[in-house]
This record gives sequence, structure tokens and C-alpha cells, in this order.
Amino acid sequence: MVNGKEVIAQVPPQMLLLTFLRERLRLTGTKNGCAQGHCGACMVIFDGEAKRSCLIKMSQADGKRVETIEGLAPPGELHPLQAAFIRQGAIQCGFCTPGMIMSAKALLDENPSPSVEEIKSALARNLCRCTGYVSIIRAVQEASEMMRQGIKSVSPPSLLERSYQVVGQAVARKDAVLKAKGDTKYADDLFVEGTVYAKALRSEYPHAEILGIDTREAEATPGVIAVLTAKDVPGHNGFGLIFPHQPVLARDKVRYVGDAVALVVAETQDIAEEALRKIRVDYRELRGVFTPQEALLPDAPKIHEEGNILKHHKIRRGDIDKGFAEADVIIEGRYYTPFIEHAYLEPEASLAVPEKDGCLTVYSASQGVFTDRDQISAILNLPKEKVRAIHLPTGGAFGGKEEPVVQVLSALAAYHTKRPVKVVFSRKESIRVHPKRHAQYLHYRTGAAREGRIVAVEVEILGDTGAYASLGAEVLFRSACFSCGPYRIPNVKVDAYAVYTNNVPCGAMRGFGTPQPAFAAESQMDRVAEQLGLDPLEIREINALEEGDTTITGHILESSVGIKESLAAVKKAVARTEQEMQERRKRGSKIGVGVACAYKNVGLGGVIKDAAGAIVELKEDGTIKLSVGTAEMGQGTYSAMAQIAAQTLGINYNKIEVFGGDTSSEILDSGVTTASRQTFVSGNAVLAASQKLKETILSFASQEFNIDPQRISIRGDRIVDKGDGRNLIGLAELAALARKKGQILRADHYYLAPRTYPLPERADWDPSVSPETYRIHFSYCFGTQAAIVEVDEETGEVKILKVIAAHDVGKAIHPRNVKGQMEGGVVMGLGYALREEFRLEEGRIITDTLSKCHIPTIRETPEIEAIIVEDSHPQGPYGAKGMGEVSMSPTAPAIINAIHDALGIRITELPATREKILQALEEKGRFKKPSSS
Repeated sequence: MVNGKEVIAQVPPQMLLLTFLRERLRLTGTKNGCAQGHCGACMVIFDGEAKRSCLIKMSQADGKRVETIEGLAPPGELHPLQAAFIRQGAIQCGFCTPGMIMSAKALLDENPSPSVEEIKSALARNLCRCTGYVSIIRAVQEASEMMRQGIKSVSPPSLLERSYQVVGQAVARKDAVLKAKGDTKYADDLFVEGTVYAKALRSEYPHAEILGIDTREAEATPGVIAVLTAKDVPGHNGFGLIFPHQPVLARDKVRYVGDAVALVVAETQDIAEEALRKIRVDYRELRGVFTPQEALLPDAPKIHEEGNILKHHKIRRGDIDKGFAEADVIIEGRYYTPFIEHAYLEPEASLAVPEKDGCLTVYSASQGVFTDRDQISAILNLPKEKVRAIHLPTGGAFGGKEEPVVQVLSALAAYHTKRPVKVVFSRKESIRVHPKRHAQYLHYRTGAAREGRIVAVEVEILGDTGAYASLGAEVLFRSACFSCGPYRIPNVKVDAYAVYTNNVPCGAMRGFGTPQPAFAAESQMDRVAEQLGLDPLEIREINALEEGDTTITGHILESSVGIKESLAAVKKAVARTEQEMQERRKRGSKIGVGVACAYKNVGLGGVIKDAAGAIVELKEDGTIKLSVGTAEMGQGTYSAMAQIAAQTLGINYNKIEVFGGDTSSEILDSGVTTASRQTFVSGNAVLAASQKLKETILSFASQEFNIDPQRISIRGDRIVDKGDGRNLIGLAELAALARKKGQILRADHYYLAPRTYPLPERADWDPSVSPETYRIHFSYCFGTQAAIVEVDEETGEVKILKVIAAHDVGKAIHPRNVKGQMEGGVVMGLGYALREEFRLEEGRIITDTLSKCHIPTIRETPEIEAIIVEDSHPQGPYGAKGMGEVSMSPTAPAIINAIHDALGIRITELPATREKILQALEEKGRFKKPSSS
């Protein structure tokens, strides 16, 4: 029985229930996140218990009852859990949502009134990388209450906001209902008649020459359609957002273990896997380099002909020697931050479909379909108009889906076979291939005056950028620019190097180069404060940037500098916890409080043109079609765009339909969804286009009714006379009337963000140069966090009791989404601080499963107090900026500083594992042996 219906099928007994549900029954709400039992995305209710369907063979399913997300509620209705997940903002990317809801359903069936700890226990096998779990706990609690009241189902329309005054309101997300029901189609959920499958053979070595490839045995395998190698790439054999030198299929050399060497296209995935094992590659292994320090040695082998330094960024401001000479205290420290795996729940997948007109359509969960199109057209040597890239709902990305690592393979295979080709990475392949967060080695010298004023900072950062450029140069640029934190510092010397190694390439990840120096800089701030006898909050208040201050890159901040407001909010919130902390200390607990600040750019910056387009059109059914070029990855950008359009037009939010990410549309290239830029850039495009459409609508209506356009307005779904309040005509009728007269009521706008400039040779103000030329970014978001921890001296275990996060977002278009970004960022930062590390040994991957990544589960979720600070930006839409990335940057240093406050030890290498804490205690002579029982 599946969802109450008897299912009779003859299948191999070893087939997984997950495969049967998805491929035979097309119940794609059950997701394949790992096929190893590590993520819970495939959770179903199996004979009354929550079970991972990837661990159940069909031989075990005979005669059993299976419930999936599709059978949870009657047609057209929502289960209380689904409704609660929507209301509480517990849905972001949505990939984990069906599995999470099924686990919660099994819990509530057995225990209608669970405690928070019981909820955490029941959902401990379900991972979520987006939400931080806090909203999920709230959702289960709300659903529990609803069900106890006898509520069995909820109508979806009852959740949708029917007002147009929605900016600043926590409306239901545009994509939430489909995601809650499991109806959202991700790339691997697409099935096209005649689809075949492609799989890549990856390098056996981190560094080697390719002497020959023998594909004959693979080609002879029944069911194999083609085996492709580098000679089959018709155009440029390389991809990469900035420097397209990573080979689609390696020709002469491999530089890391994720390089693709050959591509098998076959009728089934199993046949493709079988054929891969028959390909013979003759390699000559080369000496590799696996740390930046090793790569910079004079005799190090060159990974690329131009050398092992991808980029060296320099910042020079003031007189560094004079600054240190004036310092009353100088603190020096060395720090290390590890590689980090993105661990988004949806592995990479792409479907490429050859069209009858000779075009190629490529579907994927991309962060930038226009760049995908451009790279694919160059690889296939096709005109851009012959390649159509379509953005699909994305099951998490965090920067890891900016490079088209899977799209280039499906496109190449479809180009040659003239068949629809799907490429889906296994979790192991995803981990092996896609770019990671940079490991960084950071050396700091910080000088301060006796009163706490920072007078000089010298920084050297070595970033391991791996085998290819990806966005390494840009990431280390941000590391340099934000290396000193959101503080006034007159004398600065920064050198940041992006260095090639034979490790996995590194590129964009949430924070984009700012979490690493935030850890080091904020550790330094605490050490300086301790040396001077100052409170950690006080030293930050003394040095925090204000309007009119200058950043270390020379940018004079004119507005929207909310760092001091965030400090004040955190200070107040920490004070409220003091009594409870004192009581815990009296009971013998080792309690510590740590604080940290961070800031980050909004927008691309650094001379790159930053622009976005929007088209709004009134349809004959009275709805608004809003087309944008941004990508929805779970951050809620489509909902924010709809809110801006609704508020500006005066048309109800539920009437706005958002379409995005399709290169065949009339939308101009809106760039990659990155750098916390879309609320500002695309939001401004939507705002201006909506203003134009409003004028067009009112002008047309005024002509039809022979009335002054200043006297009428749009309210909800009608045109009204502001003078006497009369309803003149409905919007649907107006659109139909315009259509009859040959007029389409639509408007568009292409927004160009304020110009930015390259990093100056010196960041000292030159009166002969316009101050504008020091603007390397047009806006910044700011944040302060405090962590309250309890540390066990016997075991080294750190328990996060509470995190207080206050972030300046300009204006919160959708406050619940903003808090969701804060909570998700905090928990990601918690993992960075205490648990996560992507490990390699001599270029070979050790962390090859989700379970080895040690990403936080719901069990580790602390209490999180998210505080929104609104320091409006004069050029942002309704004053908004952005904040999707900066929310994780202060967390790790706040936690590390809290550990120091509790125990007096300083952890300088992340993550702060139990072993490192115990070692530090032992070195300090404070190691406490476990008591015997």
C-alpha cells in the first residue's frame, strides 16, 4: 500500500524503495539527497514509523504500508504540519521539507504533545542546511496544537496575503505551498521521454599526465550510446566564471581528483556505471602540492604554466611602522580555518534537451543561467541564441552552484547524442567535484592605544584556492577588504594570496571570503581588550565604524552604517541573560560569553558592472506577471520581489506571479545570484518597473473614464476614484479592455547599481581625486553576535546555550525570511566553529560522505535570538540592502571568544573540537581528568 492505494509491481528485490517511489511511481516528493541514510530527505512513514527509504530494499516492502508527502492531505488541502511549516517560515530551499514533515508526522501520530527535546530526537536524522532548525521546531509545535484542537486540514488560499501593503510583513512565501506538498520539481525530478544518462570518469590522481585513454571496451557495452573524451569537445574545452580554464574533459593533464577524464552516455545509470569501470586510462603521476606554503616554494611544481599564485591583493593605508610605534600594546597571532563542504541537500543535477529547431535547452539548479548559457555556447561552439538555460528550484547552494560543473556535461552529451541527457551527481561525486570554502592561513599583528583605539593592523593571508581559479581571486579580494572588521583603523597593511594547489578547487561559499578573517580579526580584538583590561563589547564600541568614517580600503561611508546599533542591541540582550548565567556559574558550570562583529559587501563591487532587469505585465485574469533574472535558492528572493511589486503597484500580493531564470525570456542578463545583491539590485529593477506600470495603468484608465489620473489609484484588484471611493473597474476587466484595443499593459526596467571602482594602490585620501573613486562597494551589511556557552572541562564538550544575533539589513522586506537567514547563518557558523572540516590527505578526499562533514543537526540547535536592525539605505528598494551571507561570519569567533571566557584558553585553529580544547587545557596546566564512576 502506498498512500492508501494497493500497488502491484514486479521489480528487482535489491531495488531501493526510494528508487521505486521516484522512478516507477513518480512520487518525487521523496528526495534523494545522499542514498546513504545520512540526510533524511528520503524519509517516508513505513508501517507507522519514520524510515529512510534509501535504506529499504523492495524485498522488505512487500505487504507494507508506505506514506509519502503526496498522501499527507486530501487533494487541494494542506495537513496542519504543512500549513505550520509555511506559517513559521520553516521552508527555505524546500529540498529537506518533505522528509522533515514525514518525520514530524510520525512523531505526532505517536505523541500528540511532544516536548522540544522529543521533537529534536524525532527529527535528528533529518538534515537542514538552510533554516537553522529553529523555525522547524516552532512549526511542529504549532501543528501539534492545531491537531489537538481537531484541525485536520487547511486550505492553501487561506495562507496567502490578500493585501498590497506587504513590505515589512511576514507573508507566506510564493513557493511555500508547492514545497510543503512535495510538488516542487527540482532537476532530478524532471522526466522527459527518451532520456538517457551520462556519468563522468574522474581522475585517479591529484596530479598526473594523461598518456592515453582506451574506451573500446566501454563503447562495446550493451546500452552504451557514446563515450566522450576531450577530443569530442567542439569548442573551448574549459569553464569557469572568471577564468574558464577548468577542462570539461581533461586532455593532457589532471590537477585534482575531481577532474573529468571521460563521459559515458547510456540508456540507464547502471549501464553508465558499468561502462565507466571498463575505461582504461594510462597516467604518469606527478608530484603534487597540497598547501599554499608548499606551492610557494621555489622548487614547487607548477600547477599552471603562469605559476602557483592566482592573485596577490594588497591594501596599504597610512604608515604601518608609525602606527605600531605609537601602539601601547601589540598582539600577534596565527590562525587557521579549514576547507568547508557546502553540504546543500540537493546534489547537482542537470537535464539537457535538444529541441527540434536545433537549439539546446539546459535545465539546472544554477545560481546564474546567463553565465551558464555563455559558457555552454563557447564549449559547444554554438551561437548564444542556440542555447537556452533555465533555472530550476534549487535545493540549497550557498555559492556552491555558481560553477556549471554538471551543466557542461549534460549539454555536451546531448549535443553529441541528440537525445535528452540527464546527469545527476551522487553525493560522493558532488563532494569530490564542486568548489569548497577556502582553507586559509592568517597571520595578524594588531596595535592599540591604551584607551582601546586600534592604531595599526598588519595581515597576511594565504588562501588555498585548489587546482583551478573558480572565484578564488575574488574570494581573497573580499578576505583582504574585510580583514580588519567593521572598525576605524588608520594604518593598515594587508597581503592576501590566492594560491593554486592540487586540492579540490575553492570558490564561493556563504560569506565569500569574510568568515575566515572575521575569526582571526575578532579573536585579535578580544586579545587586545584582555591585554588592556577592557570589556570586549567596549573595545568594539570604541572602534566601530560610523557614518563619515573611512574603511581600510578608503571608502567614506555616507549612510546606512548599522554596526553600533547592532552592538547596542546585543549588549542589551546579553544583559538580560546575566542572572541565569550567574546561577549556572554558582552550580559549578563553566559559562562563557563571547562577542564578535562582521560586515560584508552588498553587490559585486570592484569595478564590475552590477545590474538587473525586471518586466511587469497586467494579465487579463487580473494577475501581475513579474519576470526577473534572479535565481531562487531558498533565500526568498521571489517573495521579496513580489512584495516590492505589490506595495509599489497597490495590487494584492496574492495576485503577483513571479517568473525567473530563463535566458529565452526578454529579461536582460541579471548576473549571478551572489554577493547578497538581489534584494538591492533586482529589487530596484522591480520597484522602477512597477512604478512605470502603475503610471501606464492609471493613464489608460484615466483616458477610458475621462478622469484626471491624479484622482484615481489602484487598490487591491480594482481602480478606484480617490475622491468618492467609487470602484471604477476591476484590473482584469481593464487588461481585457486594453487588449481589445491592441495595448498590452506592461513595463520594464534595467537597473544599474551605483558605480564601483578597483582597489586603489593606496587607500589614503587624495584631495586631487574624487572620494567616489574609493568606493569599491556601494553598500554594506553589518552584524554583531554574542554566544553563551557551557564547557565541560572533563570532556571538552561545548554546549551552545544561546546565540544573540543582531544584523543591520537596511529595511527588512520580509522580516520572517530575514530572521530565517540569521538563524540558518548562525547554525552554519556553529558548525564552522565546532564541528565541520573538509579533510584531504595529499589531495585525496577523506570527508567523502555527508556524515563525515559533521554538519549540525537539530540536536545542536541552541536558542537563537534574532534581532533585526534597520538602518535604511537611501538607494535601496524601500531602504533594503541584503544580509544572506553576513549572518554566519560573527558566529564562529563569538563562540571561540566565549570558550576563552569560560576556560581561559585560546583556540586558533577551527574547528574547536573536544580534542583541541582538552589539549589547550593540558598545555595550560588545567586539564581535568574525568572523574571515575
